[in-house]
Amino acid sequence: MAGTHTDPHSLAKGSEGFVKALIIQNPTSGPRAFRAEVVEVVRLLQDEGWDTGIRRTHGPGDATTYAREAVAEGYDAVFVAGGDGTLAQAIDGLVGTETALAIVPTGTANVMARQINLPIPGPLQSGALLESVRQSLQGQVRHVDVGRMSFPQSSAPDRHFICWAGVGFDAEFNRRLNRDRDFKRRPRAGAMATAAFFTVKDFAGTGAIVRVDGEVVSRRLLMLSASNIQIYGIIFKMAPTARLDDGLLDILCFHGNRPVRMIAHLGEMLFSQHVRNPQVDSYQAQRVEVTTTRPLRVHVDGDCIGETPVVIEVVPRSLKLMIPASTPRELFMDRGNMTAAPTTLDRMRRMARDAQTAIKDRSHLP
Repeated sequence: MAGTHTDPHSLAKGSEGFVKALIIQNPTSGPRAFRAEVVEVVRLLQDEGWDTGIRRTHGPGDATTYAREAVAEGYDAVFVAGGDGTLAQAIDGLVGTETALAIVPTGTANVMARQINLPIPGPLQSGALLESVRQSLQGQVRHVDVGRMSFPQSSAPDRHFICWAGVGFDAEFNRRLNRDRDFKRRPRAGAMATAAFFTVKDFAGTGAIVRVDGEVVSRRLLMLSASNIQIYGIIFKMAPTARLDDGLLDILCFHGNRPVRMIAHLGEMLFSQHVRNPQVDSYQAQRVEVTTTRPLRVHVDGDCIGETPVVIEVVPRSLKLMIPASTPRELFMDRGNMTAAPTTLDRMRRMARDAQTAIKDRSHLP
């Protein structure tokens, strides 16, 4: 697409001089409902001159339906209050349209919000949702790539993703988390460690044929990740060369036979050493096809949606994404007028300000 960045306030105005925005909220996303905070977001947008509505999801697929309806009704932007899975569903309805996506992080992990450096709700982040919307309004609109997963041997619909798609271990891991209804209400680290243990203890490599832009790789596959962004699962920097606008996905194939090999891969990922391992094949590609000797589960942005065989491909610059000014420049090939990424000292100062604000809020100090 020509022109990869614009000022969000240059979006087409409605007939009454307002910009139309729809908030799609998943009330079951994350550790709490955030209903009051989302109502405050509506007021903020209205105060800024946006003609704003809100719709709450009730089940899988609702975010896609609401996003498609927003496009049909001429909304300029959709603000998704949810986690990465809700974002992926909304993108199914927004890809290839002129309706922009804005992220309001209310999920459990909020990986995409973290990647573009939006404030994340937490004990030291008082008013994070309002601040994330303010930063999105003051930032830019960028045309970014999305990924698409399709199922060549079934009638299942295509699904899009903005973070990553996965085959094998991480898809099974996410399935275990998603079926645990209490996970989002329990301490995250313990729940994730439990799910990881029960996933990895019986997880062995599976024979696979992987075609990466036509090149065939045939080995024992533990996990395949197709990344559109750099970070993964909050703590891992899975794909350090990934860009949101390069028209490519970063493909990582983790090989091995036994559960202990998957544990070793995870340890290497923690310290970003996986890219040096000869049992990890890495590519930048437009299309990857995965066929396995036994079906392996697959996911997009944490939502398990089926089993192999699958085709994963990039849809270049097909989504308009509102990003804050603090988004790291290294996420883009076209850096335009983006500012430098925040330094460690900048982040520490922001954390200190957030802590000070939180203490004042709780103690009712002036």
